[in-house]
Amino acid sequence: MPVALTEAQIREVELAHPEGLSSQEIVGVFATHRVRFSEANLRRYVQLGLVPRSRRVGQKGKHLGSRGVYPIRAVRRINTIKKLMAERYTIEEIQAKFLTFKDSIETLDEAIGELVELFESKVEAIAPSDRKDRSGQGAGRDRLRGELRSIKDLADQLLTGAHRLEKLLIARQRSARPRGGGAASPTELL
Repeated sequence: MPVALTEAQIREVELAHPEGLSSQEIVGVFATHRVRFSEANLRRYVQLGLVPRSRRVGQKGKHLGSRGVYPIRAVRRINTIKKLMAERYTIEEIQAKFLTFKDSIETLDEAIGELVELFESKVEAIAPSDRKDRSGQGAGRDRLRGELRSIKDLADQLLTGAHRLEKLLIARQRSARPRGGGAASPTELL
């Protein structure tokens, strides 16, 4: 039985469900690939702050109410936790060392994405213009598009740097961990 999903399987799920998944769907993804995972584990991971919380999303149709949807990144996060646990890291070690920056980086990425989308919609709503503003600069859509491209480039640099620094810190923490941590295997008990 596999310990975790492969990268290809995760990408397939991400492409199929960009809007997110319910708790039952998340458990189903792992079950489909014969990876053990339960709703109880999902609830525990959420309570410990290891996996992002779900958000309520209304369902189309009369009197259908809403359902809890986890962001798609929850599947990748659970998979990372499962891999680390297979390497005999404890939940506490995972919580303290490996996921310290993950939520902040993901929140930053989502916030930047939303901000860029908002800027794009406002810029595209402006009619093309060659008029000059008070400073003598062009205030048309082309100039604003250039500013937006600059913002996107800077945002990409920021996120790339944050991911790189996070990986360097994690690698440093892993190398500092003594071998054989966690529960003893049956052969170690002999």
